[in-house]
Amino acid sequence: MNVQITHLINSDKKIHAVVEKCIQCGTCSASCPLNQYMDYTPRQLIALVREGMIDEALKSRTSWLCSTCYLCAVRCPVKINIGDFMTSLKRYAIKNGYSDNLPYSKLTKTYVDLVNKYGRISETKLIITFSLKTNPLKLLKMLPLSAKLLREGILSLSLEKVKNIQEIRT
Repeated sequence: MNVQITHLINSDKKIHAVVEKCIQCGTCSASCPLNQYMDYTPRQLIALVREGMIDEALKSRTSWLCSTCYLCAVRCPVKINIGDFMTSLKRYAIKNGYSDNLPYSKLTKTYVDLVNKYGRISETKLIITFSLKTNPLKLLKMLPLSAKLLREGILSLSLEKVKNIQEIRT
């Protein structure tokens, strides 16, 4: 086993458990409501990690698209929690610089920053902040639809800060 895969597997018990227990049946992939948007199915991502293709696995968008709905975990015949595995991969990717240029990680970071700052999320603020970080021209394309949604009261520009935000942070 190469140094990189040994470090990844030993750095997180959840990753280690999945790599050791997975029987590659594909139930997780068949259960995943987002697998059609992933570059690798959950089963394929586990296989990549198991085979030492860590760079490929960590640069993939699969773990970032996992919504941790746990449908895969409920159906897994060997009771693997794939959602925790995906979260562990994301943490490892962030810690080791794999996520720096991925739009998915920027969206996640923007989301977390807004929750930390306001205690809640505003979809409007999230979209604007994320678009400014990644592709400001996208905002211009969204302007007609945004104006319509604002007029109809579906979209709001207000963002209230949660009282006692320190309690939430704690």
